[in-house]
Amino acid sequence: MSGPRVLVTGATGLVGSAIVRALLKRQRSVRILARDPGSARVLFGPRVEIAAGDLGDAEGLRRACQGMGQVYHVAGAVDTHRHGDAEILDTNVEGTRRLLAAARATGISGLVYMSSVSVYGDGLPLGVAEDAPLNPAGIYGISKVRAERLVREAVAADLRAVIVRPCIVYGPGDRYFMPQVTQVLRLPVIPLPNGGRHLVDLVHADDLAAACLLIMEAGQPGEAYNVTDGGHHQLGEMLRWIAEALNRSPWFPSIPWWFAARVRSLIQAAGRVWGPPELARLGRQELKGLFSDYHFDISKVAALGYAPRIDARAGLRSEVRTMTIDLR
Repeated sequence: MSGPRVLVTGATGLVGSAIVRALLKRQRSVRILARDPGSARVLFGPRVEIAAGDLGDAEGLRRACQGMGQVYHVAGAVDTHRHGDAEILDTNVEGTRRLLAAARATGISGLVYMSSVSVYGDGLPLGVAEDAPLNPAGIYGISKVRAERLVREAVAADLRAVIVRPCIVYGPGDRYFMPQVTQVLRLPVIPLPNGGRHLVDLVHADDLAAACLLIMEAGQPGEAYNVTDGGHHQLGEMLRWIAEALNRSPWFPSIPWWFAARVRSLIQAAGRVWGPPELARLGRQELKGLFSDYHFDISKVAALGYAPRIDARAGLRSEVRTMTIDLR
């Protein structure tokens, strides 16, 4: 094995597992923090060391960091419908505080913190860069802003740490984006906000993992880096790509904001009957998000040498095929 030993939190999730794969490919020695060591062992086999624990256990985090050189902190509470506000704040903010304390106490030499473009909020201009104001619209984004603040405080206390802000992530093990989209595409009629012309950024988990390893080595302490696939993808375009791969041909009528706001209760009812449950829980904030552009500037990470390799159309079609095989 070469290079510093590495601890990965959230290693059984979409992004964390991609980071573990990338590290193992580089012959790095990897330890993962896992609440369920049995499931983690099934996923990775003997290739990794497993430390049982979670972000709520300060002493367990200290033990997990002991002997490590670097940490990729990916674990966090993402599903705002499944986790309450208090749980999200405790996991994403206080859990990060505990991990940072453990990292400093054990002499960790480098840490990557997985944040999110949700820190910027909604109603954004095109090409949002890392120096844009942070104005999160919901509790998840708020938790990430607070955790980023803790990371910068740790940097000021001599921990070399960097921040990664990914957009929507898809790839092997995706439990959110692709499953939700494919369920929506079962419907015969899918109204698209303003015809689906709004831009939505994506990145494949493997490209994000490559960016994280690069940022760990070349990023500046305390700095944040947006990571996307660098494309300009319209929502309607992406939905049609996925529908085509699913051999589906729903009708995509265009609807304006005023109409969507008035029929939100009908959309919720359709979600309760046909799914997915996300439609049933469609709040005003989520609806507003569907009428917003989410396109981010990645020139900062590109200057480090980041060059995404996975084309969105090909990547999405590949994930559809994988999901179809899994269902069979």
